[in-house]
Amino acid sequence: MSNEKVRFVLRYLEQRFGIPPEVFQAYAFYDAGDLWILSKEAADLPIRTFKRKGLRFARYFERDRTVKLTTAAIQLFGRYARRNVVHLTRDQMLAYVQGLDVDLGPQEGVEDGQVIVMYGPDALGSGLYRAGRLKNQLPKGRRIALQVPENEEASRG
Repeated sequence: MSNEKVRFVLRYLEQRFGIPPEVFQAYAFYDAGDLWILSKEAADLPIRTFKRKGLRFARYFERDRTVKLTTAAIQLFGRYARRNVVHLTRDQMLAYVQGLDVDLGPQEGVEDGQVIVMYGPDALGSGLYRAGRLKNQLPKGRRIALQVPENEEASRG
């Protein structure tokens, strides 16, 4: 991505989530269709046999100038977010990691749109927040199938 597009993505992170650009000073960005992030040391390695290096960080949609962070990027950098963050209860987290949408009710200081989903100190991924409801955006490959043991089910009854 051009430097202009990298600046756009970093401005988005600061405006939407309150993540200061200084968080990314030790990193380089690489364009391979999507925006990839890697350490500056790794960026300087003379590796020519790879088409991409680093971690997929975000998708930038030129048509409507929107940004979507990857789950991996959120899990690494979501802890720096100060805005548009939703904190889940244990039951909400269990539903979220299974790929379900979650009713949150009104969230103070959370705007409709992409949010960072937290459970305690851990950033789990992202979701789309609209009118108190969290639409799950956890990739299918990262979802967890949970089963409640029979003895626990009986004790709930």
